[in-house]
Amino acid sequence: MRILLFVLLLSLSFVTCFYSCSTNTPNTNNSTNDSDSTNVTKNILTGQIIDRIACDNDSSQSFAVYLPKKYSSEKTYPVIYAFDPHGEGKLPISIYKDLAEQYGFILIGSNNSKNGIAWDESQKIAKNLFAETRKRFSINEQRIYLMGFSGGARIANALTIINGGIRGVICCGAAIPAANSDSPRGNYTFFGLVGNTDFNYTEMAKYDMLDLAGNNIKHILVTFDGKHEWPSKDIMNEGFWWLELNEMRKNISTKNDSLITEHIQPIREQLETYKQKKQTIETFNLSRKTINFYDGLTDLGAFYEAYKLSQSSSEVDTYLKQQEAMWAEEEKLKNEYIQALQKKDFTWWNESITKLNQKIKTGKTENALMNKRVLGFLSLAAYMQTSEALKQNVLSAAEFYSKIYLLVDPVNSEAHYFRAGVYAKQGDTKQAVNALSNAIKNGYTDLSRLQNDTMFDTIRNTTEFKEVTKGIPPN
Repeated sequence: MRILLFVLLLSLSFVTCFYSCSTNTPNTNNSTNDSDSTNVTKNILTGQIIDRIACDNDSSQSFAVYLPKKYSSEKTYPVIYAFDPHGEGKLPISIYKDLAEQYGFILIGSNNSKNGIAWDESQKIAKNLFAETRKRFSINEQRIYLMGFSGGARIANALTIINGGIRGVICCGAAIPAANSDSPRGNYTFFGLVGNTDFNYTEMAKYDMLDLAGNNIKHILVTFDGKHEWPSKDIMNEGFWWLELNEMRKNISTKNDSLITEHIQPIREQLETYKQKKQTIETFNLSRKTINFYDGLTDLGAFYEAYKLSQSSSEVDTYLKQQEAMWAEEEKLKNEYIQALQKKDFTWWNESITKLNQKIKTGKTENALMNKRVLGFLSLAAYMQTSEALKQNVLSAAEFYSKIYLLVDPVNSEAHYFRAGVYAKQGDTKQAVNALSNAIKNGYTDLSRLQNDTMFDTIRNTTEFKEVTKGIPPN
């Protein structure tokens, strides 16, 4: 297969797309659909997720919202605006509503901001969202925060950089802003969250350690065991706590010494355990993180001492150099694989991915994590190539890239879905239906998309197609 590599791949390290933005599946039993914005405004439904409230000045735009159970228009509340890469405003609210309840936040999710929208349009959507919700809800203007995942994180970060009224941002799975600013502001807080097998891991590590270094921006990056996904509620708890601690630093009247002591005591105990076991790397990372979280709020003498001692050790010096070397190796591998998409045949890919999976199984932890990230990156690359080839109806290219997609990510429902699309365009009903069945087995649930996707026009009226769609519950 020899075709020019599609332009989309030039920005692979920047773009994150539909296929890979896997998310936690929230429990949404306590949500309600209500497009009558007047009714919602009058009744102020608290303690429930409202899926959709249309904006008064543009009914094509809407948002999801969660108000704490004790919400009252007599008080003001901090707010987090959430940006999902697919415009599913309800999704992050469903995952984090319990945290909003615990910390007393309003959560608002945009239903319009999504991947693929031009920056100017994204700004208009955000501006409209901010104006509409400030009019409707009792928001503390001094405590406005943004949150985003993947492409939504890029939007959230860019909006924060240009808007002096936003106190801080939580970026998940991506960090590089969606647009550059001629005069980026400082004096805001940045909290990054990324899975250790997320293909954007190195991007976020570099952004935290290099791009934000030396700026008047309080920042930290927290990693977790996971892939490219909205973090779980338990992991995001650190993000909400980070916002609270920064507010205590800025507004001393809100400082809660007993709560700080409750949170930091187990961390002190963990530090002593690391020191006793001479776990220098763990001591270094824990003390650095704790100082970032709690400086200026409590006595951190033990943590500063541990940080200075561990930082000066040869073990930590080697550890930091190895990290930088691994980042460079990871970027090198990604670039080599991108070139291989244009130059290598499927036999080479089959052998190469087999070797990569073997390295993941047998390699040291850090190397295994790096190779998992590379594999995730390849899944994204194959998705983008297959998608573009199908759009352009270049079936030979779609055939080639869809096979690679399945090879690198065999449990991804989107890989099976695209393979089914290739078969359908080739007129092979049996194989198309079989691939669709595999997509459903691997979690495909979007019946509406399947029923309206032109890829399947040639087989839509067949008995086999109608039968396989029965395995998908109605939207």
